[in-house]
Amino acid sequence: MKQAMTFGAIIGLALVVYSVFLYITGLTFSKSLGLIQYVVLFAGIYLGTKDYREKVLGGFITYGKALGLGVLISVFVGINTLFFNFLMMRFIDPGLIDKFMAIAEESMESNRFISADMLDEAIERSRWLFTSVWSVPLGLISFSFIGFIISLITSAFVKRDPNPVA
Repeated sequence: MKQAMTFGAIIGLALVVYSVFLYITGLTFSKSLGLIQYVVLFAGIYLGTKDYREKVLGGFITYGKALGLGVLISVFVGINTLFFNFLMMRFIDPGLIDKFMAIAEESMESNRFISADMLDEAIERSRWLFTSVWSVPLGLISFSFIGFIISLITSAFVKRDPNPVA
């Protein structure tokens, strides 16, 4: 738990600093720069699991234990970043939600299979999700799921069985 909290805080802080950098430079909604956040999360989960394997478990960790730790790290990253996003959208720049909705609407309008009524309904649902109390648990579930997918990969590289023959 301590390892997950520590690395979750470090990765969360790195993502918050990166988000502030993107906000200051006006690149908050850049898709390509947004992918860097996944690289940071991937690297953090890998390093956190490897550190736990080396320092706590004496150089050995099972795939399942590495997977569990990776998901737990991502939960703590999610808590940190969701708290920052809440502060950002609620107090620092409440207009970010409107900017995001405008970008989402533009993206959906280019889809020929969505009617105007469906588009309006999708935008209203999205706005409700961003501003409701449900945004926190849904955000944590999303971070956990993304962390699970990333941990499936990193665990394969980090796992080291004490007796590889058995």
